[in-house]
Formats: sequence, C-alpha cells, structure tokens
Amino acid sequence: MTTAIEFENISKQYRLGLVSTGTLSHDLNRFWQTKVLRREDPYLKVGEVNDRAHKGDSEYVWALKDINFKVEQGDVVGIIGRNGAGKSTLLKLLSRVTAPTTGTIRARGRIASLLEVGTGFHPEMTGRENIYMNGAIMGMSRAEITRKLDEIVDFSGCERYLDTPKKKYCYY
Repeated sequence: MTTAIEFENISKQYRLGLVSTGTLSHDLNRFWQTKVLRREDPYLKVGEVNDRAHKGDSEYVWALKDINFKVEQGDVVGIIGRNGAGKSTLLKLLSRVTAPTTGTIRARGRIASLLEVGTGFHPEMTGRENIYMNGAIMGMSRAEITRKLDEIVDFSGCERYLDTPKKKYCYY
C-alpha cells in the first residue's frame, strides 16, 4: 500500500498572550531562522504540556508533542480525545492552516479538513465573558451562571485560559 499521510516527530507549541518576541530585531531574527534558513525557532522555550487538569505556570503550551503516525491510502481514520487533546491542532497542521513547531508532515493528494471550533463564542471576549454571555442568551440569570461557573469550567477543560480572549487559545 501507498502511504497517504505521514506525521514524523510532529510537535506544535503555542505562546499564550503576545505573538511577537517583544522586539523587532528578535522578530526579524525569528523570521530569518525559521522561514529562510528553515531552522528551529530560536525563541522557543521549553513549555508545559497542555494538561488542562490543572492551571499551568508557563506562557508556552505544547498542543502536540512528538506525534508519529502513518495513514495508508484507502484507510479511514478517526481522531478522538478530550478537550485540549490536540485534535483540532492536528487537523490544522494536516490542512496546512498552521505549521508544526518541529517535525515533518508528508501528504499525497489534496487534503481539507472540515473544522469549526467555538461556534457561538466571541473571539475578542475571554472564556469567562463568553460563559456569561451564552448563559444569558440561554435565559440563565447572572446568579445562576455564577453558581454553575465552576461546573461549566470543569466541563470545558479550559480553566487555564478562562481569563484569556478566546482568539488566543482557540484557533479557527
């Protein structure tokens, strides 16, 4: 059989908050190193694994770490996992919506993923603000939402990102 898709040592790291390195010279150096010389990003720090069971300390998060797999032509594949497991990130990498931090992806043919995460949530608002807004839309009182907030956050698995604008941790 022919290999249709191959992920080799794929990892993807995101930085919470700011996207730039903080200085123009570092941003230009990052561009030169990663895009022109095709080297690893010199400004990446060793970050935390995206463990949503507890709030982390680092501003860097590994959405995927050292993923390896092959899909043979004609195979049917399902991607299953909890919130924050990296399912959407994997599809974005496969569709070339975003690039891996490390590793190589080889794919034969045309690929498109049908993916829509976060429908009904405003990207400029924090997770907390979106919870209150959507609760109000569903007819809940502010007191009722506040009473159920911990339960909602536990279910979402997004405690670490609760006060961060959604666009910073949920990419489309």
